[in-house]
Amino acid sequence: MAQGRSQFVGNAGQYYVAYGLAVRQVNVSITHGNVPSVDLLAASPDGRRAMSLQVKTARNAHRPNRYGREGYEWDAGASVVGNHGESFWYALVDLQESEGHWTPQVYFVPSRWVAEFVKPTWKRFPYFLPVTVRQDTLERWDLVKGYLKGDNAAIQWANSWPENLLVKWGD
Repeated sequence: MAQGRSQFVGNAGQYYVAYGLAVRQVNVSITHGNVPSVDLLAASPDGRRAMSLQVKTARNAHRPNRYGREGYEWDAGASVVGNHGESFWYALVDLQESEGHWTPQVYFVPSRWVAEFVKPTWKRFPYFLPVTVRQDTLERWDLVKGYLKGDNAAIQWANSWPENLLVKWGD
């Protein structure tokens, strides 16, 4: 990979999610690196509810067999360890690069899912999303809008831990 190319991949993911929120009439601002661990700030039209989004982007996130399961993987970084809250979510972008073409997909996940998976003792800090939660996370822009409206189902989802569907490692 050419030097600095990962920066462009990351920027593409951030701008793609910002675009996706804006066209869905969500107020969104890109932090441009001014807020550690937060790439986007989103707010309801009246400003009463807000959320932070950390965007992680992969050129090709699909893993047919990782940790004995099929799923998707993104490099998350050490800052995700133990870092979670109801209004802090991840937007995981899979650019799905193929022969110079891109067909991005976005998976929205509560920060708890990432914080519970990644361990501080690891040398590398990947996050693995199993296919078992694909339909609960893929292109769930409605959950973002619902959360910002104060919808109870979206708030419960943001605090969820579907233990039977996710992978969690011991310390």
